Amino acid sequence: MSLLQKLMEHPSLHDPCGTAAKRAHLKASLPPSVATKQVDGDLRLSEGEDLLVEEGRLHVKGHLLLDDQSRLLVAGDVVVEGNIVHEGIDYALLFAGGSIQADNLLFHGELVALEGLSLRGAAWTYFNDYSTYADTLTARAVVADDRADAVDRLHAEAHLHGHSRVIAAALEQLLHPEAWDRYQEGSYTALAKHLRQGQRLLRDSPPRRK
Repeated sequence: MSLLQKLMEHPSLHDPCGTAAKRAHLKASLPPSVATKQVDGDLRLSEGEDLLVEEGRLHVKGHLLLDDQSRLLVAGDVVVEGNIVHEGIDYALLFAGGSIQADNLLFHGELVALEGLSLRGAAWTYFNDYSTYADTLTARAVVADDRADAVDRLHAEAHLHGHSRVIAAALEQLLHPEAWDRYQEGSYTALAKHLRQGQRLLRDSPPRRK
């Protein structure tokens, strides 16, 4: 049984990935990753679907979309040219033995990046059901809506942390007006659709792929 397969036996990756020392030990246990699996469009994991990429990196030319109860584990880097979106009320897992890179990230489930997360736009996680485990997180903006993420070093121009009612005023100034309108609809469903369509999330950000 491979290391990624063993990780899938855990109901949560808090125990094996909850500290920097544990993540370093796990990283040292992974074999070197040299190959790249490329997906030319969007990659969507349906509800309950598992995908393991043990041969190395994953390069998604479109968006990476995870439904509830889906799990994606990659031995190396996860490079996404579009957005990463998990919008739901249940568990989902994205694990990278390397780094995670994308335009924007909107995520409710559990995130693990053994070599850190890097977003060209926003890293937005929400609700305290699950957490993010990484040594570093770099983004233009970091939003943690009622969620405590286990990230050791954070680099961002804007960092909003707290309940949505507390950070609402700052969010309005941060988001593109159309994205703010979607967020104001009262759930993350509309905002997730906005990102899946490649629309702008932050003010002064260029339009992304559709």
